[in-house]
Amino acid sequence: MKTNYQLIILSILLGIFVIGCKTNKASKENDEFALFTTKEVFDSTSMSIIIVPSIDHIISIASNQSLENKVNSLLDSISKNSFNNLRIESLGIAEIRKGYKSLKVNLLENSGFKIPDSLGKSKSWYDFFQGSSGGQHTTIVLTESILQREFMGDWINEVEFYYQNEKIGEWDHISLSGTVKR
Repeated sequence: MKTNYQLIILSILLGIFVIGCKTNKASKENDEFALFTTKEVFDSTSMSIIIVPSIDHIISIASNQSLENKVNSLLDSISKNSFNNLRIESLGIAEIRKGYKSLKVNLLENSGFKIPDSLGKSKSWYDFFQGSSGGQHTTIVLTESILQREFMGDWINEVEFYYQNEKIGEWDHISLSGTVKR
């Protein structure tokens, strides 16, 4: 016959085992992705304020979804969380070589957009591209949130940005030209 002490230890171990199993099962059902923002910090080396990435939110996306669905869910979340629901669409994921994937992302203006400020403040990508710190913020939020550098599952390795269906070139204030690697 087991003593009370043995029963208590057995109950604790069984509880840890059951909780551990539930935790492991839940983590395999969803992948977690970070949505980034920026913060200003003082850099003692350069004696200036610099803008650095900072995690703003964590979202969960079902692990059993296709990579394309995960990317689209992430892009929708970035748009909603950081860019007033401006359209961000995937133009597709290409496997450049075995296991190396490249994503093309298109930043689209809302219907009715003609020129900057034609839709009002912060209702156009133009507003998020303006100014040194605004452009830097936009660059960091898009690149870090899309590349998910810390994510260990199946994900993309690089991203290429388009604006209104045209490849983004060298623009003032933003650094979204060319291919940005993870």
